Amino acid sequence: MNGVAAVLLLVAVMAAPFASAASGDEGADQPPERLLILPFDMVDSSLQGEMNHGPLDADVARLRRTADILRRSLGDRDEFELVDPDSISEKIKEAASSYRYLYECNGCQIDLGKAADADLVMTGWVQKVSNLILNINATLYDVETGESVGGGSVDMRSNTDKSWRASGLYLVEHALLENYHSRQRARAAAETTATSQTGEQTDAR
Repeated sequence: MNGVAAVLLLVAVMAAPFASAASGDEGADQPPERLLILPFDMVDSSLQGEMNHGPLDADVARLRRTADILRRSLGDRDEFELVDPDSISEKIKEAASSYRYLYECNGCQIDLGKAADADLVMTGWVQKVSNLILNINATLYDVETGESVGGGSVDMRSNTDKSWRASGLYLVEHALLENYHSRQRARAAAETTATSQTGEQTDAR
């Protein structure tokens, strides 16, 4: 195990008890959010990709396997209810044929979320610069407002199945969800403050 992998593993192990506690507290009294996860994109700017005129088959296969792992991980959480993307498969195909990447499709992800009757929609992509420089990314959008409500990015330092899996799980179980829940808490605090101020103004009258 190299130094970076060891550090990531140590961080994940140390964070596990706290993550478990947080997952039990976050949204405990709230119904699960209906989450649509769109197909992940492969953004390959590597020399290999240029010579191959697109991502390598092995990388595309890793992308699909990793996306499936992330779906299962998010599906196991109490705060989400996954929406079956097959229910709008034709609309997803149309969007994929109209835009190069679904993670930047001029708001089409929101339209797809509405079509699937989802509360949240997630886009994801892996960017490959070389076999030693890759990153996996995800963004959560509120379907009603169209705003980004969570995001995360994790670097990978090797192009292997093990690295993709570990980085992908760290993305959704830590980086993405911690950012999402942090934003939720900030929004709830702001709403509470606004309500309190409104009440004080009413009492003053």
